[in-house]
Amino acid sequence: WPQQHCGGQDRQLPAEMKSFFVALLALAVAPVVGHLGFLGSHHLTRDVADPAPPTPQAGAQALPPKPFFGAQELVLFIIAPGTAILSLAFVIFIRSMEAQHSERTERAAGEWHEDLEVVEREPENLDEDVYGAGIATLVRDSYSLVEGKGELTLRVSRLASSFLLMAFVVFLQIFVISQMQALVASRAVTEIRQIYGRYEFVMYGADVTHNYLTPNGFPRGLDKQYFDMSNFARLTDEEKDLACNIPFSQMQILVPILFIWTLTIVADLRRCGDLFVRLILSTPSITSMKDAVVEGEGECEIVVGLTKEVKALLALTCMIPRWIIDVYLLWLGCRWLCATPNFGDLLLNSVALEFIVLLKDTLFIGVVPDRNKRATQNTLIQPWQKKEPANYRVFLSAFLLVFVSFSWVFYYIYRFQAVLPDYRWDVHEVCQNYVASITSGKAR
Repeated sequence: WPQQHCGGQDRQLPAEMKSFFVALLALAVAPVVGHLGFLGSHHLTRDVADPAPPTPQAGAQALPPKPFFGAQELVLFIIAPGTAILSLAFVIFIRSMEAQHSERTERAAGEWHEDLEVVEREPENLDEDVYGAGIATLVRDSYSLVEGKGELTLRVSRLASSFLLMAFVVFLQIFVISQMQALVASRAVTEIRQIYGRYEFVMYGADVTHNYLTPNGFPRGLDKQYFDMSNFARLTDEEKDLACNIPFSQMQILVPILFIWTLTIVADLRRCGDLFVRLILSTPSITSMKDAVVEGEGECEIVVGLTKEVKALLALTCMIPRWIIDVYLLWLGCRWLCATPNFGDLLLNSVALEFIVLLKDTLFIGVVPDRNKRATQNTLIQPWQKKEPANYRVFLSAFLLVFVSFSWVFYYIYRFQAVLPDYRWDVHEVCQNYVASITSGKAR
Protein backbone atom coordinates (compact mmCIF):
# COMPACT_ATOMS: atom_id res chain seq x y z
CA TRP A 1 0.00 0.00 0.00
CA PRO A 2 1.19 3.57 -0.55
CA GLN A 3 3.43 4.97 2.10
CA GLN A 4 1.29 8.07 2.52
CA HIS A 5 -1.51 5.95 3.91
CA CYS A 6 0.68 4.31 6.57
CA GLY A 7 2.72 7.25 7.82
CA GLY A 8 2.01 10.95 8.09
CA GLN A 9 2.13 13.53 10.82
CA ASP A 10 0.84 12.92 14.34
CA ARG A 11 -2.54 14.45 14.96
CA GLN A 12 -2.03 17.24 17.46
CA LEU A 13 -4.43 17.48 20.36
CA PRO A 14 -6.25 20.84 20.37
CA ALA A 15 -5.86 23.28 23.23
CA GLU A 16 -9.39 22.47 24.43
CA MET A 17 -8.15 18.99 25.32
CA LYS A 18 -6.38 20.45 28.35
CA SER A 19 -9.67 21.30 30.04
CA PHE A 20 -11.04 17.93 28.96
CA PHE A 21 -8.03 16.21 30.52
CA VAL A 22 -8.54 18.11 33.79
CA ALA A 23 -12.17 17.00 33.86
CA LEU A 24 -11.16 13.38 33.18
CA LEU A 25 -8.54 13.51 35.91
CA ALA A 26 -11.10 14.85 38.38
CA LEU A 27 -13.53 12.09 37.43
CA ALA A 28 -10.76 9.52 37.85
CA VAL A 29 -9.64 10.75 41.27
CA ALA A 30 -13.17 11.12 42.64
CA PRO A 31 -14.05 7.39 42.51
CA VAL A 32 -10.72 6.45 44.06
CA VAL A 33 -11.10 8.93 46.92
CA GLY A 34 -14.72 7.94 47.37
CA HIS A 35 -13.78 4.28 47.36
CA LEU A 36 -11.16 4.71 50.07
CA GLY A 37 -13.55 6.80 52.12
CA PHE A 38 -16.27 4.21 51.71
CA LEU A 39 -13.93 1.49 52.94
CA GLY A 40 -13.01 3.54 55.95
CA SER A 41 -16.60 4.37 56.89
CA HIS A 42 -18.25 1.03 56.11
CA HIS A 43 -15.51 -1.22 57.48
CA LEU A 44 -15.17 -3.73 54.69
CA THR A 45 -11.93 -4.65 56.46
CA ARG A 46 -13.26 -3.96 59.88
CA ASP A 47 -11.05 -2.55 62.63
CA VAL A 48 -12.70 -3.79 65.81
CA ALA A 49 -13.05 -1.14 68.46
CA ASP A 50 -14.20 -2.39 71.87
CA PRO A 51 -16.37 -5.23 70.55
CA ALA A 52 -18.93 -6.69 72.89
CA PRO A 53 -18.18 -10.39 73.39
CA PRO A 54 -21.09 -12.84 73.23
CA THR A 55 -22.17 -14.34 76.52
CA PRO A 56 -24.41 -17.32 77.29
CA GLN A 57 -26.96 -14.97 78.81
CA ALA A 58 -26.98 -12.71 75.75
CA GLY A 59 -27.64 -15.58 73.37
CA ALA A 60 -26.75 -15.60 69.68
CA GLN A 61 -26.01 -12.28 68.05
CA ALA A 62 -28.42 -11.22 65.30
CA LEU A 63 -26.73 -10.80 61.95
CA PRO A 64 -27.15 -7.44 60.20
CA PRO A 65 -28.79 -7.40 56.79
CA LYS A 66 -26.56 -7.67 53.74
CA PRO A 67 -25.34 -4.16 52.79
CA PHE A 68 -27.06 -2.66 49.76
CA PHE A 69 -23.71 -1.42 48.42
CA GLY A 70 -21.26 -4.26 49.01
CA ALA A 71 -17.93 -5.31 47.57
CA GLN A 72 -19.27 -6.39 44.17
CA GLU A 73 -21.11 -3.06 43.77
CA LEU A 74 -17.87 -1.26 44.61
CA VAL A 75 -16.12 -3.21 41.86
CA LEU A 76 -18.83 -2.61 39.26
CA PHE A 77 -19.68 1.02 39.95
CA ILE A 78 -16.49 2.51 41.38
CA ILE A 79 -13.37 0.47 40.63
CA ALA A 80 -14.23 -0.50 37.02
CA PRO A 81 -15.22 3.00 35.81
CA GLY A 82 -12.57 4.63 37.99
CA THR A 83 -9.72 2.60 36.49
CA ALA A 84 -11.08 3.17 32.96
CA ILE A 85 -11.29 6.94 33.42
CA LEU A 86 -7.90 7.10 35.12
CA SER A 87 -6.29 5.08 32.31
CA LEU A 88 -7.93 7.28 29.65
CA ALA A 89 -6.79 10.45 31.41
CA PHE A 90 -3.24 9.09 31.66
CA VAL A 91 -3.15 8.17 27.95
CA ILE A 92 -4.47 11.59 26.89
CA PHE A 93 -1.91 13.29 29.12
CA ILE A 94 0.97 11.22 27.71
CA ARG A 95 -0.15 11.80 24.11
CA SER A 96 -0.46 15.53 24.74
CA MET A 97 2.97 15.78 26.37
CA GLU A 98 4.67 13.79 23.59
CA ALA A 99 2.93 15.84 20.91
CA GLN A 100 4.14 19.07 22.51
CA HIS A 101 7.67 17.67 22.88
CA SER A 102 7.83 16.58 19.25
CA GLU A 103 6.53 19.97 18.13
CA ARG A 104 9.23 21.78 20.10
CA THR A 105 11.87 19.44 18.69
CA GLU A 106 10.72 20.03 15.12
CA ARG A 107 10.75 23.79 15.59
CA ALA A 108 14.25 23.68 17.06
CA ALA A 109 15.82 21.31 14.54
CA GLY A 110 13.57 21.78 11.52
CA GLU A 111 13.03 18.01 11.44
CA TRP A 112 13.21 15.00 13.74
CA HIS A 113 16.70 14.80 15.13
CA GLU A 114 18.67 11.68 14.37
CA ASP A 115 19.54 11.11 18.04
CA LEU A 116 15.88 10.59 18.89
CA GLU A 117 15.87 7.24 17.06
CA VAL A 118 12.43 7.92 15.63
CA VAL A 119 10.60 4.89 14.27
CA GLU A 120 7.96 5.37 11.60
CA ARG A 121 5.31 2.90 12.69
CA GLU A 122 3.14 1.18 10.13
CA PRO A 123 -0.52 0.19 10.58
CA GLU A 124 -0.85 -2.86 12.79
CA ASN A 125 -2.94 -6.02 12.86
CA LEU A 126 -6.05 -6.54 14.94
CA ASP A 127 -6.02 -9.13 17.71
CA GLU A 128 -7.13 -12.51 16.39
CA ASP A 129 -10.13 -13.08 18.64
CA VAL A 130 -13.88 -12.61 18.50
CA TYR A 131 -13.59 -8.88 19.15
CA GLY A 132 -11.02 -8.44 16.38
CA ALA A 133 -13.24 -10.37 13.97
CA GLY A 134 -16.22 -8.18 14.88
CA ILE A 135 -14.23 -4.99 14.33
CA ALA A 136 -12.89 -6.19 10.98
CA THR A 137 -16.35 -7.20 9.81
CA LEU A 138 -17.95 -3.94 10.92
CA VAL A 139 -15.37 -1.77 9.18
CA ARG A 140 -15.10 -3.83 5.99
CA ASP A 141 -18.82 -4.43 5.51
CA SER A 142 -19.77 -0.85 6.38
CA TYR A 143 -17.27 0.34 3.77
CA SER A 144 -18.54 -2.17 1.19
CA LEU A 145 -22.18 -1.25 1.83
CA VAL A 146 -21.47 2.46 1.35
CA GLU A 147 -19.47 1.71 -1.80
CA GLY A 148 -22.23 -0.55 -3.12
CA LYS A 149 -19.98 -3.61 -3.30
CA GLY A 150 -21.32 -7.14 -2.93
CA GLU A 151 -24.80 -8.41 -2.16
CA LEU A 152 -26.66 -6.42 0.47
CA THR A 153 -28.24 -9.33 2.34
CA LEU A 154 -24.93 -11.24 2.38
CA ARG A 155 -23.03 -8.30 3.88
CA VAL A 156 -25.75 -7.63 6.45
CA SER A 157 -25.85 -11.32 7.37
CA ARG A 158 -22.10 -11.46 7.98
CA LEU A 159 -22.24 -8.23 9.97
CA ALA A 160 -25.12 -9.51 12.11
CA SER A 161 -23.47 -12.89 12.73
CA SER A 162 -20.22 -11.24 13.88
CA PHE A 163 -22.03 -8.98 16.33
CA LEU A 164 -24.17 -11.85 17.59
CA LEU A 165 -20.98 -13.81 18.26
CA MET A 166 -19.52 -10.87 20.21
CA ALA A 167 -22.76 -10.58 22.19
CA PHE A 168 -22.68 -14.33 22.82
CA VAL A 169 -19.14 -14.12 24.22
CA VAL A 170 -20.12 -11.26 26.53
CA PHE A 171 -23.28 -12.98 27.80
CA LEU A 172 -21.51 -16.33 28.15
CA GLN A 173 -18.76 -14.74 30.25
CA ILE A 174 -21.34 -12.92 32.39
CA PHE A 175 -23.36 -16.12 32.86
CA VAL A 176 -20.33 -18.22 33.80
CA ILE A 177 -19.11 -15.53 36.20
CA SER A 178 -22.52 -15.21 37.87
CA GLN A 179 -22.83 -18.97 38.30
CA MET A 180 -19.26 -19.24 39.57
CA GLN A 181 -19.98 -16.55 42.14
CA ALA A 182 -23.26 -18.11 43.26
CA LEU A 183 -22.34 -21.81 43.27
CA VAL A 184 -18.57 -21.90 43.73
CA ALA A 185 -17.07 -18.77 45.28
CA SER A 186 -19.88 -18.14 47.78
CA ARG A 187 -19.73 -21.72 49.04
CA ALA A 188 -15.95 -21.58 49.32
CA VAL A 189 -16.14 -18.32 51.30
CA THR A 190 -18.71 -19.81 53.70
CA GLU A 191 -16.61 -22.93 54.25
CA ILE A 192 -13.37 -21.07 54.93
CA ARG A 193 -15.16 -18.74 57.34
CA GLN A 194 -16.39 -21.79 59.23
CA ILE A 195 -12.87 -23.24 59.28
CA TYR A 196 -11.26 -20.06 60.58
CA GLY A 197 -14.12 -19.39 63.00
CA ARG A 198 -13.65 -22.82 64.57
CA TYR A 199 -9.89 -22.25 64.75
CA GLU A 200 -10.33 -18.87 66.47
CA PHE A 201 -12.83 -20.21 68.99
CA VAL A 202 -10.57 -23.07 70.06
CA MET A 203 -7.29 -21.12 70.03
CA TYR A 204 -8.81 -18.46 72.29
CA GLY A 205 -9.77 -21.01 74.91
CA ALA A 206 -13.15 -22.17 73.55
CA ASP A 207 -14.66 -19.52 75.82
CA VAL A 208 -17.41 -17.23 74.53
CA THR A 209 -16.13 -14.42 76.73
CA HIS A 210 -12.78 -14.56 74.88
CA ASN A 211 -14.42 -14.23 71.47
CA TYR A 212 -16.78 -11.93 69.62
CA LEU A 213 -18.78 -12.53 66.45
CA THR A 214 -18.03 -10.76 63.20
CA PRO A 215 -20.96 -9.25 61.30
CA ASN A 216 -20.93 -12.52 59.32
CA GLY A 217 -21.55 -14.46 62.53
CA PHE A 218 -18.17 -16.19 62.99
CA PRO A 219 -15.94 -16.06 66.11
CA ARG A 220 -12.82 -13.92 66.38
CA GLY A 221 -10.39 -13.69 69.28
CA LEU A 222 -11.14 -10.74 71.50
CA ASP A 223 -7.61 -10.06 72.74
CA LYS A 224 -4.17 -11.56 72.14
CA GLN A 225 -3.80 -12.29 75.84
CA TYR A 226 -6.35 -15.10 75.46
CA PHE A 227 -4.54 -16.71 72.53
CA ASP A 228 -2.82 -19.98 73.51
CA MET A 229 -0.79 -21.88 70.91
CA SER A 230 -1.09 -25.10 72.95
CA ASN A 231 -4.82 -25.14 72.17
CA PHE A 232 -3.89 -26.21 68.64
CA ALA A 233 -3.68 -29.78 69.97
CA ARG A 234 -7.39 -29.61 70.87
CA LEU A 235 -8.31 -29.45 67.19
CA THR A 236 -9.01 -32.66 65.30
CA ASP A 237 -6.58 -33.75 62.59
CA GLU A 238 -9.03 -32.64 59.92
CA GLU A 239 -9.48 -29.24 61.57
CA LYS A 240 -5.71 -28.80 61.82
CA ASP A 241 -5.28 -29.66 58.16
CA LEU A 242 -8.01 -27.27 57.04
CA ALA A 243 -6.80 -24.41 59.26
CA CYS A 244 -3.20 -24.74 58.09
CA ASN A 245 -4.38 -24.68 54.47
CA ILE A 246 -6.00 -21.26 54.80
CA PRO A 247 -4.29 -19.28 51.99
CA PHE A 248 -3.61 -16.27 54.22
CA SER A 249 -1.52 -18.51 56.48
CA GLN A 250 1.05 -19.15 53.73
CA MET A 251 1.69 -15.84 51.99
CA GLN A 252 4.69 -17.27 50.12
CA ILE A 253 2.31 -19.19 47.85
CA LEU A 254 -0.75 -16.91 47.93
CA VAL A 255 1.02 -13.74 46.78
CA PRO A 256 2.68 -15.27 43.66
CA ILE A 257 -0.56 -16.95 42.57
CA LEU A 258 -2.61 -13.79 43.04
CA PHE A 259 0.09 -11.85 41.20
CA ILE A 260 0.03 -14.23 38.22
CA TRP A 261 -3.76 -14.09 38.09
CA THR A 262 -3.71 -10.29 38.34
CA LEU A 263 -1.10 -10.03 35.60
CA THR A 264 -3.29 -12.24 33.38
CA ILE A 265 -6.18 -9.81 33.74
CA VAL A 266 -3.94 -6.74 33.46
CA ALA A 267 -2.57 -8.09 30.16
CA ASP A 268 -6.12 -8.38 28.78
CA LEU A 269 -6.98 -4.91 30.09
CA ARG A 270 -3.90 -3.60 28.33
CA ARG A 271 -5.03 -5.15 25.04
CA CYS A 272 -8.47 -3.64 25.52
CA GLY A 273 -7.05 -0.22 26.33
CA ASP A 274 -4.63 -0.39 23.42
CA LEU A 275 -7.53 -1.17 21.09
CA PHE A 276 -9.41 1.85 22.43
CA VAL A 277 -6.46 4.17 21.89
CA ARG A 278 -5.76 2.95 18.36
CA LEU A 279 -9.37 2.91 17.13
CA ILE A 280 -10.96 5.77 19.06
CA LEU A 281 -8.11 8.22 19.71
CA SER A 282 -5.53 7.57 16.98
CA THR A 283 -7.91 6.90 14.09
CA PRO A 284 -9.22 10.16 12.54
CA SER A 285 -12.95 10.86 12.73
CA ILE A 286 -14.59 11.12 9.31
CA THR A 287 -18.09 11.94 8.06
CA SER A 288 -18.65 8.87 5.88
CA MET A 289 -17.45 5.27 5.95
CA LYS A 290 -16.75 5.71 2.23
CA ASP A 291 -13.38 7.17 3.28
CA ALA A 292 -12.72 4.67 6.07
CA VAL A 293 -10.56 2.16 4.22
CA VAL A 294 -7.61 2.17 1.85
CA GLU A 295 -7.33 -1.07 -0.07
CA GLY A 296 -3.88 -2.63 -0.14
CA GLU A 297 -2.37 -5.65 -1.82
CA GLY A 298 -4.45 -8.82 -1.94
CA GLU A 299 -6.97 -8.99 0.91
CA CYS A 300 -5.24 -6.25 2.93
CA GLU A 301 -7.26 -3.19 3.93
CA ILE A 302 -6.02 -0.30 6.06
CA VAL A 303 -8.42 1.57 8.35
CA VAL A 304 -7.63 5.27 7.92
CA GLY A 305 -10.76 6.76 9.48
CA LEU A 306 -14.00 5.96 11.30
CA THR A 307 -17.23 7.85 11.75
CA LYS A 308 -18.19 8.92 15.25
CA GLU A 309 -21.17 6.57 15.15
CA VAL A 310 -18.94 3.58 14.36
CA LYS A 311 -16.50 4.59 17.11
CA ALA A 312 -19.35 4.79 19.62
CA LEU A 313 -20.65 1.39 18.49
CA LEU A 314 -17.19 -0.18 18.87
CA ALA A 315 -16.74 1.31 22.33
CA LEU A 316 -20.16 0.10 23.52
CA THR A 317 -19.91 -3.43 22.10
CA CYS A 318 -16.20 -4.32 22.15
CA MET A 319 -14.41 -2.27 24.76
CA ILE A 320 -16.61 -1.18 27.68
CA PRO A 321 -18.15 -4.65 28.34
CA ARG A 322 -14.74 -6.28 28.05
CA TRP A 323 -13.18 -3.85 30.52
CA ILE A 324 -15.98 -4.29 33.09
CA ILE A 325 -15.91 -8.08 32.79
CA ASP A 326 -12.12 -8.16 33.24
CA VAL A 327 -12.17 -5.95 36.35
CA TYR A 328 -15.04 -7.88 37.94
CA LEU A 329 -13.39 -11.21 37.12
CA LEU A 330 -10.16 -9.97 38.71
CA TRP A 331 -11.96 -9.31 41.99
CA LEU A 332 -14.01 -12.51 41.91
CA GLY A 333 -10.96 -14.61 41.03
CA CYS A 334 -8.99 -13.15 43.94
CA ARG A 335 -11.94 -13.81 46.25
CA TRP A 336 -12.26 -17.43 45.16
CA LEU A 337 -8.53 -18.10 45.37
CA CYS A 338 -8.32 -16.61 48.86
CA ALA A 339 -11.22 -18.85 49.92
CA THR A 340 -9.60 -22.09 48.68
CA PRO A 341 -8.47 -24.10 51.76
CA ASN A 342 -6.13 -26.39 49.84
CA PHE A 343 -2.88 -25.35 48.22
CA GLY A 344 -3.15 -27.93 45.43
CA ASP A 345 -6.64 -26.69 44.57
CA LEU A 346 -5.33 -23.13 44.80
CA LEU A 347 -2.96 -23.82 41.91
CA LEU A 348 -5.62 -25.63 39.88
CA ASN A 349 -8.22 -22.91 40.46
CA SER A 350 -5.85 -20.22 39.25
CA VAL A 351 -5.43 -22.13 35.99
CA ALA A 352 -9.17 -22.80 35.68
CA LEU A 353 -9.99 -19.10 35.96
CA GLU A 354 -8.10 -18.27 32.77
CA PHE A 355 -10.50 -20.19 30.53
CA ILE A 356 -13.13 -17.48 31.10
CA VAL A 357 -10.70 -14.86 29.80
CA LEU A 358 -9.82 -17.06 26.82
CA LEU A 359 -13.40 -17.66 25.66
CA LYS A 360 -13.03 -14.97 23.00
CA ASP A 361 -9.96 -16.74 21.60
CA THR A 362 -11.50 -20.22 21.78
CA LEU A 363 -14.64 -19.19 19.91
CA PHE A 364 -12.56 -17.35 17.30
CA ILE A 365 -10.57 -20.51 16.56
CA GLY A 366 -13.54 -22.88 16.65
CA VAL A 367 -16.49 -20.88 15.27
CA VAL A 368 -15.36 -17.97 13.07
CA PRO A 369 -15.25 -18.89 9.32
CA ASP A 370 -11.85 -19.03 7.65
CA ARG A 371 -12.59 -16.07 5.38
CA ASN A 372 -13.50 -13.92 8.38
CA LYS A 373 -10.28 -15.04 10.05
CA ARG A 374 -8.29 -13.91 7.01
CA ALA A 375 -10.20 -10.63 7.00
CA THR A 376 -9.21 -10.13 10.65
CA GLN A 377 -5.58 -10.92 9.90
CA ASN A 378 -5.51 -8.54 6.92
CA THR A 379 -7.32 -5.59 8.49
CA LEU A 380 -4.74 -3.06 9.67
CA ILE A 381 -5.50 -0.24 12.09
CA GLN A 382 -3.59 2.86 13.13
CA PRO A 383 -0.72 2.51 15.66
CA TRP A 384 -0.63 4.19 19.04
CA GLN A 385 1.43 6.96 17.43
CA LYS A 386 2.88 7.16 13.94
CA LYS A 387 6.24 8.63 14.92
CA GLU A 388 7.72 6.86 17.92
CA PRO A 389 10.84 8.44 19.43
CA ALA A 390 13.13 6.67 21.87
CA ASN A 391 12.08 7.83 25.34
CA TYR A 392 11.36 6.50 28.82
CA ARG A 393 7.68 5.93 28.06
CA VAL A 394 8.42 3.73 25.05
CA PHE A 395 11.15 1.67 26.73
CA LEU A 396 10.02 1.42 30.36
CA SER A 397 6.32 2.26 30.84
CA ALA A 398 5.10 -1.31 30.34
CA PHE A 399 7.15 -2.44 33.35
CA LEU A 400 4.90 -0.28 35.53
CA LEU A 401 2.24 -2.95 35.08
CA VAL A 402 4.30 -5.22 37.34
CA PHE A 403 4.11 -2.55 40.06
CA VAL A 404 0.39 -2.07 39.42
CA SER A 405 -0.23 -5.82 39.70
CA PHE A 406 1.70 -6.17 42.96
CA SER A 407 -0.04 -3.08 44.35
CA TRP A 408 -3.45 -4.60 43.68
CA VAL A 409 -2.44 -7.93 45.26
CA PHE A 410 -1.30 -6.36 48.53
CA TYR A 411 -4.17 -3.88 48.53
CA TYR A 412 -6.63 -6.73 48.14
CA ILE A 413 -5.04 -8.91 50.83
CA TYR A 414 -4.53 -6.26 53.49
CA ARG A 415 -7.33 -3.81 52.75
CA PHE A 416 -10.09 -4.98 50.41
CA GLN A 417 -10.61 -8.69 50.99
CA ALA A 418 -13.84 -9.60 52.75
CA VAL A 419 -13.32 -13.38 52.66
CA LEU A 420 -12.18 -13.44 56.30
CA PRO A 421 -13.13 -10.12 57.93
CA ASP A 422 -10.97 -9.24 60.93
CA TYR A 423 -8.40 -11.87 60.00
CA ARG A 424 -5.93 -11.98 62.91
CA TRP A 425 -2.83 -13.28 61.09
CA ASP A 426 -2.45 -15.85 63.82
CA VAL A 427 -2.33 -19.10 61.82
CA HIS A 428 1.09 -19.08 60.16
CA GLU A 429 3.21 -19.30 63.30
CA VAL A 430 1.03 -22.00 64.85
CA CYS A 431 1.07 -24.12 61.70
CA GLN A 432 4.79 -23.94 60.96
CA ASN A 433 5.66 -27.23 62.66
CA TYR A 434 2.51 -28.92 61.38
CA VAL A 435 3.17 -27.91 57.77
CA ALA A 436 6.82 -28.99 58.10
CA SER A 437 5.71 -32.41 59.35
CA ILE A 438 3.31 -32.78 56.42
CA THR A 439 5.93 -31.89 53.82
CA SER A 440 8.42 -34.26 55.42
CA GLY A 441 5.91 -37.16 55.46
CA LYS A 442 5.76 -37.40 59.28
CA ALA A 443 2.26 -36.05 59.88
CA ARG A 444 -0.15 -38.05 62.06
